[in-house]
Amino acid sequence: MVFSVLSEDLPDSLKLKILKKWISESGKSSAAKESSSKSTVDLERIVYSKIVDDRGLELIKKVKQLYPEIYPTVLTILHDLINKGVVNELDGYTLYVLFNKYLNIPVKPDIRIRFVKRGKEVDFKEYLEK
Repeated sequence: MVFSVLSEDLPDSLKLKILKKWISESGKSSAAKESSSKSTVDLERIVYSKIVDDRGLELIKKVKQLYPEIYPTVLTILHDLINKGVVNELDGYTLYVLFNKYLNIPVKPDIRIRFVKRGKEVDFKEYLEK
Protein backbone atom coordinates (compact mmCIF):
# COMPACT_ATOMS: atom_id res chain seq x y z
CA MET A 1 0.00 0.00 0.00
CA VAL A 2 1.47 3.32 -1.00
CA PHE A 3 0.61 6.37 1.11
CA SER A 4 2.41 9.48 0.02
CA VAL A 5 0.58 11.75 2.49
CA LEU A 6 1.09 9.76 5.68
CA SER A 7 4.60 9.76 7.10
CA GLU A 8 6.28 6.53 8.09
CA ASP A 9 7.19 8.20 11.41
CA LEU A 10 3.56 8.32 12.58
CA PRO A 11 2.31 5.48 14.77
CA ASP A 12 -0.07 3.02 13.11
CA SER A 13 -2.93 3.96 15.44
CA LEU A 14 -2.71 7.61 14.37
CA LYS A 15 -2.53 6.64 10.68
CA LEU A 16 -5.62 4.50 11.18
CA LYS A 17 -7.54 7.38 12.81
CA ILE A 18 -6.55 9.79 10.03
CA LEU A 19 -7.59 7.37 7.28
CA LYS A 20 -10.89 6.50 8.97
CA LYS A 21 -11.76 10.17 9.36
CA TRP A 22 -10.77 10.97 5.79
CA ILE A 23 -12.76 8.02 4.40
CA SER A 24 -15.84 8.88 6.48
CA GLU A 25 -15.72 12.47 5.24
CA SER A 26 -15.34 11.22 1.68
CA GLY A 27 -18.35 8.94 2.18
CA LYS A 28 -20.50 11.82 3.43
CA SER A 29 -19.65 14.01 0.48
CA SER A 30 -19.99 11.15 -2.01
CA ALA A 31 -23.78 11.51 -2.19
CA ALA A 32 -23.39 15.03 -3.55
CA LYS A 33 -20.67 13.94 -5.95
CA GLU A 34 -22.79 11.10 -7.36
CA SER A 35 -25.28 13.62 -8.68
CA SER A 36 -22.53 15.50 -10.47
CA SER A 37 -21.65 15.07 -14.13
CA LYS A 38 -19.19 12.22 -13.51
CA SER A 39 -20.83 8.94 -14.31
CA THR A 40 -20.08 5.56 -12.80
CA VAL A 41 -18.55 4.42 -16.07
CA ASP A 42 -15.96 7.23 -16.00
CA LEU A 43 -15.08 6.51 -12.37
CA GLU A 44 -14.87 2.81 -13.17
CA ARG A 45 -12.50 3.45 -16.05
CA ILE A 46 -10.22 5.63 -13.93
CA VAL A 47 -10.19 3.26 -10.92
CA TYR A 48 -9.68 0.15 -13.07
CA SER A 49 -6.73 1.81 -14.81
CA LYS A 50 -4.94 2.06 -11.44
CA ILE A 51 -5.42 -1.64 -10.57
CA VAL A 52 -2.10 -3.43 -11.04
CA ASP A 53 -2.85 -7.12 -10.38
CA ASP A 54 -5.47 -9.81 -10.87
CA ARG A 55 -6.42 -9.97 -7.20
CA GLY A 56 -7.33 -6.30 -7.15
CA LEU A 57 -9.51 -6.72 -10.22
CA GLU A 58 -11.12 -9.80 -8.68
CA LEU A 59 -11.92 -7.96 -5.42
CA ILE A 60 -13.46 -4.91 -7.06
CA LYS A 61 -15.59 -7.12 -9.31
CA LYS A 62 -16.76 -9.03 -6.22
CA VAL A 63 -17.80 -5.77 -4.57
CA LYS A 64 -19.70 -4.85 -7.73
CA GLN A 65 -21.44 -8.23 -7.75
CA LEU A 66 -22.16 -8.58 -4.01
CA TYR A 67 -22.92 -4.95 -3.13
CA PRO A 68 -24.33 -3.18 -6.21
CA GLU A 69 -26.06 -0.53 -4.07
CA ILE A 70 -22.81 0.77 -2.54
CA TYR A 71 -20.55 0.13 -5.55
CA PRO A 72 -20.86 3.73 -6.89
CA THR A 73 -19.88 5.08 -3.47
CA VAL A 74 -16.89 2.74 -3.34
CA LEU A 75 -15.80 3.94 -6.79
CA THR A 76 -16.13 7.55 -5.67
CA ILE A 77 -14.02 6.92 -2.56
CA LEU A 78 -11.33 5.08 -4.54
CA HIS A 79 -11.33 7.86 -7.15
CA ASP A 80 -10.89 10.47 -4.41
CA LEU A 81 -8.01 8.50 -2.86
CA ILE A 82 -6.31 8.35 -6.26
CA ASN A 83 -6.88 12.03 -7.07
CA LYS A 84 -5.61 13.25 -3.70
CA GLY A 85 -2.48 11.12 -3.99
CA VAL A 86 -3.17 8.99 -0.92
CA VAL A 87 -2.99 5.86 -3.10
CA ASN A 88 -0.89 5.77 -6.26
CA GLU A 89 -1.82 2.27 -7.41
CA LEU A 90 -4.35 -0.32 -6.32
CA ASP A 91 -3.24 -3.88 -5.79
CA GLY A 92 -5.11 -6.78 -4.24
CA TYR A 93 -3.77 -6.23 -0.74
CA THR A 94 -4.51 -2.50 -0.76
CA LEU A 95 -8.10 -3.06 -1.90
CA TYR A 96 -8.56 -5.90 0.59
CA VAL A 97 -7.46 -3.68 3.48
CA LEU A 98 -9.55 -0.71 2.29
CA PHE A 99 -12.68 -2.80 1.84
CA ASN A 100 -12.46 -4.92 5.00
CA LYS A 101 -10.79 -2.62 7.50
CA TYR A 102 -11.75 0.92 6.55
CA LEU A 103 -15.00 0.62 4.58
CA ASN A 104 -16.36 -2.41 6.49
CA ILE A 105 -17.22 -4.29 3.30
CA PRO A 106 -16.55 -7.99 3.95
CA VAL A 107 -14.95 -9.20 0.72
CA LYS A 108 -12.62 -12.20 0.53
CA PRO A 109 -10.57 -13.24 -2.49
CA ASP A 110 -11.04 -16.70 -3.95
CA ILE A 111 -8.51 -19.24 -2.72
CA ARG A 112 -6.24 -20.60 -5.41
CA ILE A 113 -3.65 -23.31 -4.94
CA ARG A 114 -0.96 -23.31 -7.58
CA PHE A 115 1.57 -26.06 -8.13
CA VAL A 116 4.88 -25.12 -9.68
CA LYS A 117 7.26 -27.74 -10.97
CA ARG A 118 10.53 -26.78 -12.67
CA GLY A 119 9.39 -23.20 -13.08
CA LYS A 120 6.06 -24.08 -14.74
CA GLU A 121 2.60 -24.01 -13.25
CA VAL A 122 1.17 -27.54 -13.50
CA ASP A 123 -1.95 -29.38 -12.34
CA PHE A 124 -1.88 -31.51 -9.18
CA LYS A 125 -1.56 -34.85 -10.99
CA GLU A 126 1.49 -33.72 -12.97
CA TYR A 127 2.99 -32.18 -9.82
CA LEU A 128 2.97 -35.57 -8.06
CA GLU A 129 4.69 -37.35 -10.96
CA LYS A 130 8.46 -37.69 -10.88
